[in-house]
Amino acid sequence: MGVAYHFRDEMTEGNATLLSGSKDTMKTMPEKEIRKFLDEWTWGTLIAIEGDRPYAIELSYAADGEFVYCGSMPGGRMARCVKDNTNVIFKVCDSARDASRFRAVIVEGQVKKLIEKDEIVKGLRVLYKKLGLPESRIEPRSNQLIASRESSFYRIAIKELGGRAIGY
Repeated sequence: MGVAYHFRDEMTEGNATLLSGSKDTMKTMPEKEIRKFLDEWTWGTLIAIEGDRPYAIELSYAADGEFVYCGSMPGGRMARCVKDNTNVIFKVCDSARDASRFRAVIVEGQVKKLIEKDEIVKGLRVLYKKLGLPESRIEPRSNQLIASRESSFYRIAIKELGGRAIGY
């Protein structure tokens, strides 16, 4: 796949332990654990840039190992962001309320607005399967996305992965 695996070290392990209140130290998650975490969750944050300002939205998603599939409001701010700059970050987090344990995963990649029927159907299959939605809804939804000409169904090519955890 050629996916780079790293996590920018913005916080020292000792500092993370102090902030979280956990007796455990922060660990870097191995790629296998990161991919399993992405498979377990259905809700994440898509982060993009509009001009010189960051913008983020929370949405449902599914990943197939090579891509993350997700969508946003047609014609919305995120659509404008990714039209001008296809570099995005996708983030998924899980935390105990007291922050004694957490997991955080980041996916860096390039987003592509899906407009071809076969690409949309493939992505919807991955997403609907993960969300437990009936396959019978894929065809009507793909037709709706194509007809609107404002499709906001995206595929993020996974270029880099990173993850950190405390207490797991």
